[in-house]
Amino acid sequence: MKSQHSQPLKAYQPVHSSFVTQTEAIQMKTKFTKIAIATSCLFTALYANAEEVSSPAHSSNQPIEISSPSFNFYGELGVGGHSALEGDDKGRYSDGTYIESGLEVEMGNWFGLLYAEGWTVQVDGEGNPWATGHGWGGFEGGINRAYVGYRTDGKTEIILGRNDSSLDDIQWWGDATVEYGYTVPNTRDLNLAAKVQNLEGKLRYSISAAPEGKFDEDDALVNFGKYDRYADKYTYAAMANGYVQYDLFESLTLVGGAEVTDGAGEMFLIGAEYKNVAARVWHHTDQGNDDSEGTETGFMASTWYEATKGVYLSAGYNYANNELESADDEVTSYINAGVWWEYGNGKFATAMDSKFYLGNDTSDSDNQVFVMQYFYW
Repeated sequence: MKSQHSQPLKAYQPVHSSFVTQTEAIQMKTKFTKIAIATSCLFTALYANAEEVSSPAHSSNQPIEISSPSFNFYGELGVGGHSALEGDDKGRYSDGTYIESGLEVEMGNWFGLLYAEGWTVQVDGEGNPWATGHGWGGFEGGINRAYVGYRTDGKTEIILGRNDSSLDDIQWWGDATVEYGYTVPNTRDLNLAAKVQNLEGKLRYSISAAPEGKFDEDDALVNFGKYDRYADKYTYAAMANGYVQYDLFESLTLVGGAEVTDGAGEMFLIGAEYKNVAARVWHHTDQGNDDSEGTETGFMASTWYEATKGVYLSAGYNYANNELESADDEVTSYINAGVWWEYGNGKFATAMDSKFYLGNDTSDSDNQVFVMQYFYW
């Protein structure tokens, strides 16, 4: 029952690029501007085409079919955050408030999406961002998705633009918990990518690919202040990832996925879901830390139960082993359990999750609790 929103509530580590020259920055700005202009022109052309349609296949006695554009404006607001149950930050509040919204357009076989998101940034007295238990420091956000696509009559979709990677689309697959399910370490948001997918039928697939990303906050068209490093996430190695899902029989679904990159490792993932129980296993060849290169092998299993209409109980077990080349291996091991209450015809939800580390955990992390109030439109 996890919300579609995820990024600001997970541990965020800004990455400041130091290798983008002024010339490269100008080139990236020009490239992004051209993409934005091309996208706008395409939507304009589609609308004009809807207004003026003629077909030689129609006689004067047959009505002319005109494809009109449809629009869907939607989004969500979450107010709440986290608090540690032990350690130096015990009882201190870590804000996770966020807002995201977008406009979806469809016209015949064509479709597109413009979607933005942002969240608050806490700062301590010395100006350090993401500091637990301190005051308002500002806002961070930007355009998360801006793409156009074409859907064939066979439901295959071809999409181009700023988008989530294919594996990011199933980030929470096999994770029925509210918030604290372990995040699989695949590439997520892509500045300019191509995606081909078909999500209909018993066999479903998606594959995405992107060249090396060199876009960062210095190239962003909008900046919310000195603590806004949102666009830095668009600096990444050239990559391709994807997955295949198959309904083996009713109530049993299998999934397999993989990612390859140019110099940032590979990842493999498999999983199974049967009714309200699911599990997934993954291995990444390049998941070290600040001290050493290394790999990561992980496992998660979760389940959920509808206690009453709109009230869902969930629990999960999470495990990840980072085997490091020149440092001690690090094991992350914890259980999480929570409740999701959805009401008001899906316009509101109240959620709580908790995380408790087990005896085999060596990450030196604190047990936590999460509470959030959601509003949808």
